Amino acid sequence: MKRFLKWAFGIWGVVTIALAIWYGPLISQVYHFNPWVSEADFGEPANALEAQQQDLQYLATVLDYDRSFAPQAREEFGTRIDKLIAANTELSKAEFYLETQALMALADNAHTSSDPVTAFRQFNRSGLDVYRFADGYFVVRAQQALADHVGKQLVSIEGRPVEDVLAALEIYSGGPKARRDLISLYFLRSPALLHAAGLAASPDVLTVTLANSEGAAQTVELTALSDAAETEFSYRHPFTTLSPWPLSDEAGEWVRTLDGDAEGVSLPLTHAGSDTATSSTRLGEGVYVRSNYLADAEWNPVAKELPATLDGAPEGGFAFIVLDLRWNPGGDLSNAIPFAKKAGEALAQDGKAYVIVSPQTFSAAIVAAALMKQHVPGRTLIIGEPMGDRPQFWAERGTSFVLPNAGYNISYATGYHDWEKGCDYSTPYCFPPSERDAADIGTLALDEQVMPTYAQYAAGDDPVLDWVLAREQ
Repeated sequence: MKRFLKWAFGIWGVVTIALAIWYGPLISQVYHFNPWVSEADFGEPANALEAQQQDLQYLATVLDYDRSFAPQAREEFGTRIDKLIAANTELSKAEFYLETQALMALADNAHTSSDPVTAFRQFNRSGLDVYRFADGYFVVRAQQALADHVGKQLVSIEGRPVEDVLAALEIYSGGPKARRDLISLYFLRSPALLHAAGLAASPDVLTVTLANSEGAAQTVELTALSDAAETEFSYRHPFTTLSPWPLSDEAGEWVRTLDGDAEGVSLPLTHAGSDTATSSTRLGEGVYVRSNYLADAEWNPVAKELPATLDGAPEGGFAFIVLDLRWNPGGDLSNAIPFAKKAGEALAQDGKAYVIVSPQTFSAAIVAAALMKQHVPGRTLIIGEPMGDRPQFWAERGTSFVLPNAGYNISYATGYHDWEKGCDYSTPYCFPPSERDAADIGTLALDEQVMPTYAQYAAGDDPVLDWVLAREQ
């Protein structure tokens, strides 16, 4: 019996050590980077003012979890919240929302923010959706009554040049300019939010100046539409407005520049079949791969599908590989690693990899671009537009931080990433995957900036992919 117990304890010890070795790093990572957030503990507010006061008091505690605020920014964050509480003044719903945005933007970290979903769902809309192109901001979608304005350039809002309006909205988001301009599109579409920001005279009516293709200007008064809260569309990334398909929040009452349902319409590969997150197309001896999301799910088995896009390479390898990350907001960075490694193996010895990026390329998608440069060294070109974050950023989080009354989901960040040079134990809070999987790749800066004009988008052309194909012919 003693021999059996000795044998059993020996086996138990070996198994325990093996499990500790296997799961220890993961347990340590969860402990250090995924905190359990304490829920707010307030009584039922007596009125809207008290509700806002409670939310501000709770928001102040986000600094107990977030690490992205620099010391000076932490101090300013606390000072501004204290002033708001001391003022004891009820703000409009839009004003309060923008205050939370401005407070979180003090971190100047793109992952640290107030709830962008709220901007889309809880505030009114002008009836025009615009997007930035090489030649300016253009209307790409419009409510049916405003259909004649699709394709026109947005020149000014309430008499202010649109560039000045965008500059004024930069205080409500963090990260590089490309990211701030992108997020500002959420605010640009809402008269209520523009009014709260001091950029519109009324929360319900917006005056804009539009110019047609000949440059003739027209001033238009837009009466706000209701918010999208009652629709099925829970969240819309800014780039979604470029979709050639109807969106569920439009109730069939909006028109768009590109119409994927129309006969004879030729869609660029970056928008064709945009209901799928991963797709690929052979281009002669090369391959084009589009990845729109890196989080694995039942509807998006990216861990399996993304590497599979490189199956069946021609003898000697692909002449070139194009990875299109323009519309990829991130997900799980571990799903990018197998693809990048396989790309290095599937590419011909003299072949090149092209990674197409844009301001929507964010988080794990930025990591994917870095991994391509790592595993296809010296032969990877980054092309398109500046990405939505810097190569060094803060991300990761634990349980949700939700304001008890407004319901805003506050994004905080706990782990430091460096996907240009890597980081290690000497860097405070270096996120383990960045320490383990990152390498010195030199730079993640664009090798070639290529941005479509509105006319190219409207014609279904893709000058970015055309740039690649011109080099490979």
